[in-house]
Amino acid sequence: MKAFKFITTLAIGVGTGLVAGYLTAPRSGKATRNKIVEDSQEYKDALEKAATLKLAEAKNILNETIKEKSVQGKKVLDQLASKTLL
Repeated sequence: MKAFKFITTLAIGVGTGLVAGYLTAPRSGKATRNKIVEDSQEYKDALEKAATLKLAEAKNILNETIKEKSVQGKKVLDQLASKTLL
């Protein structure tokens, strides 16, 4: 939860700084709009890439956990089966 709060606060701070920078930049309105479009596309692409990497990492962790728990469950079932046969 602390990480989420930190990331949210950081994102708000960065966004505020970017808006202030764009509004005070010595460019024409059209150049500023073009710059905003270009930068937002770059940020969107970077965010998508980071999210994709984190999702792949989470899937790998989930798959490993499922494999481990499956093996553990099979061992328990095998032990129970061998005890009931005795």
